[in-house]
Amino acid sequence: MPTLQSLAKSIVQGSLRPKPYEVVLISTYPHTIELAEQVALECQKAGADPAMWLDTDALFYGQFKNYSDENLEKVSAHCVGLLDYVNSYVWLGGPKDPAGMRRVPSEKFAAMYRGEQPHYEKSLQKKPKSVGVSIGQVTRERAKTYGFNYAKWKAEVEGAIATDYRKMESFGKTVAGLLSVPVDVRVTADNGTDLRFRLAGGLRKADVNDGVISDEDLAAGNPDASLPAGSVYVAPVEESANGTFVTDVPIPSQGRLVEGLAWTFENGRVVDFTAKKNLANAQTGWETATGAKDMFAWIALGVNRRAKPGFLHSGIGWGAVTVGIGDNRDYGGRNESSYGWNGFLGTATVEIAGKSVIEGGRWKI
Repeated sequence: MPTLQSLAKSIVQGSLRPKPYEVVLISTYPHTIELAEQVALECQKAGADPAMWLDTDALFYGQFKNYSDENLEKVSAHCVGLLDYVNSYVWLGGPKDPAGMRRVPSEKFAAMYRGEQPHYEKSLQKKPKSVGVSIGQVTRERAKTYGFNYAKWKAEVEGAIATDYRKMESFGKTVAGLLSVPVDVRVTADNGTDLRFRLAGGLRKADVNDGVISDEDLAAGNPDASLPAGSVYVAPVEESANGTFVTDVPIPSQGRLVEGLAWTFENGRVVDFTAKKNLANAQTGWETATGAKDMFAWIALGVNRRAKPGFLHSGIGWGAVTVGIGDNRDYGGRNESSYGWNGFLGTATVEIAGKSVIEGGRWKI
């Protein structure tokens, strides 16, 4: 297991790479405050200007008890105001215990998401750097809520963080090349998945989430990274999607697992939206969402050799396929919406321009 100091050094020096006087906001909960402190110290060593933002489980759940829907729908002046001067964010995860989300009415969550939309829109304009560190989400409470094996989960996240990033970056660039040309793609699986779509090519180049916010990333308008990392993503031609995509990996959401999520697309639009279990969690905010909420949005392929689909990091799992719907402006697409969702497939076969690159969840290139 990496020490807090070594992990903080990796977050700051390896991923965030702040410049002198750069304003860095570190969002933490009590269970990650020691790591947040080390991240702040590393920022100081780099000459940056760090600050720590402490949230708690009580405050997170308190908003749903103490605020009306109208209040939740109003954007936080703190959030939008911070974007006027904060250059970079480090997110360490929370709340510690998601079990309480099961008792929050879906209408409350939907109202909170609507209140967050102006913050998201301003973030698209300001494009601050952002590093999400999922080790903060690995808690015994979350493992109990979702039925995860805590020890196995913790070991896998630590292993995925400690992967060979140079090798992953090299392979990721190869995959990005395949996803950056205007060709047809087909995704199939034994669970009923058979989805076809076309890559856009041109200005829609695929991006590699390799855990580092490089100068090249910033020049291309990609200021986000995550630890652990390991995916290649792109926004294809939105209206080109036809067929069905069925997930085979449970999706943790609001204290429950969404299982067997399935979308059927016709000319890019979702015409059937189902799930075997907890569909309502995937559709929180769907009814009141605006814009292209039902449009095919993006695809990502997992390239972290030390991660498997499952837990909270399915998208980076080796050979995993992620498909998203709704807003895709973060990925270079043209969908504008107040809704977005994604699902994961760990046993897919993927053909790009007629050539099989993934078979049964295993890379073949």
